[in-house]
Amino acid sequence: MQTLPKEIEQLFHYLQNGTSAFHVIAHTKQVLTEAGFTELHIKDNWTLTKGGRYFCSPFDTTLYAFTIGESCDLSNGIHIAGAHTDFPAIKIKPNPEIFSHGYMQLNTEVYGGPILNTFFDRPLSLAGKVVTKGDRYDRPVSHLVDLKRPAVYLPNLAIHMNRAINENGAPIDNQKHLLPILGTLNEYLNKDTTFMDLLAKEIDVDAKDILDYDLCMYNLDQPELVGFAEEFISAPRLDDITSVCALIHGLVESKNSDRVNLVCLFDNEEIGSLSKQGADSTLPSVIIGKIWQAFGKNQIDCMSDISDGLMLSVDVAHAYHPNYPGTQDITNYPIMNGGFILKTASNQSYTWDCESMASLIALCQQENIPYQRFAKHSNTKGGGTIGSIISSHLPMRTADIGVGLLAMHSSREMMGKDDQIGLTHFAKAFFEN
Repeated sequence: MQTLPKEIEQLFHYLQNGTSAFHVIAHTKQVLTEAGFTELHIKDNWTLTKGGRYFCSPFDTTLYAFTIGESCDLSNGIHIAGAHTDFPAIKIKPNPEIFSHGYMQLNTEVYGGPILNTFFDRPLSLAGKVVTKGDRYDRPVSHLVDLKRPAVYLPNLAIHMNRAINENGAPIDNQKHLLPILGTLNEYLNKDTTFMDLLAKEIDVDAKDILDYDLCMYNLDQPELVGFAEEFISAPRLDDITSVCALIHGLVESKNSDRVNLVCLFDNEEIGSLSKQGADSTLPSVIIGKIWQAFGKNQIDCMSDISDGLMLSVDVAHAYHPNYPGTQDITNYPIMNGGFILKTASNQSYTWDCESMASLIALCQQENIPYQRFAKHSNTKGGGTIGSIISSHLPMRTADIGVGLLAMHSSREMMGKDDQIGLTHFAKAFFEN
């Protein structure tokens, strides 16, 4: 295996550590703290200094990181880039224990829009958060949990019992077929065993102290370079850890003396963003308002100043699939390793305007960073991003960008290695220029 470029090493670390949205934020905090950023708390009054580097995590699946130039003039506006920390998954329901014909299984529900059959017949683990009793009823204690071992399994039905599977596929009933096997009933697992008992052993607490949890099953596979020349990356959770990684490391490595730069990491993009920790919340305005307030400016001043800024919605895009050529637009079909992608849609599901897109193209040309254009096939609805949502709350020019993937929303996706390098370089350039 070849020596990994710095940008790919950074991505692999994010992918290996970011096994839930909680863990994506935990790893981000570590990266920022090691880079000298200071943590702030949303309920405090902020004392900020020019040249300062800060982050705030109001909820444990969302984070805002920002830098203030040494000679910052707030009237110069702000550069903002947003990405999301969640990914399509299968989550564990409350009271999940199922005992059936000698097996213990777990009751689950689908989060977002995963390609469900890609979770079958592969090692799956569990990650997320477990909450236990605190000193007060409204101050519970949170514990990050990542089993980091193949603890559950979803087996397919043998072809002998479904002879037409290769022609007709295998329709998945979410309530019947997505119940992973935890083990066979024995002295360790029996009908008196609760899921809470198993979790309690993992975090070394009493089972009766566990009040709730938020856990997902995740693909335990490690990221790998693939292809004859190792030019591609195959890994779980490329959507949207690629963007999170590029933005955070781009911000950390950037230097800008006269402006505020802000990275926003949101949760719940995969289910519409309408939550306190999602892009369709008041938090971005609150965070920006607190920055401006720390320098003696009011909300009207803030909205006036940022109107001259520029914002990026950074999320993965669809690369051209050689086995399904009819799914792409006939003139805009980006390929892996051809450059990161600028996305447009006339219905604003990918947000853009001519000025913002022209600005990004000019920056790419100035910095010699390869880019490609994407537009949807005219007969398909396609997906959307946080771009149109957040730009409806903040009066700023906004554009959608991201790296191209194949197998998007599979439990293991594919991308071009060079595209991640290009996106990281572009993020740094965006914050520096």
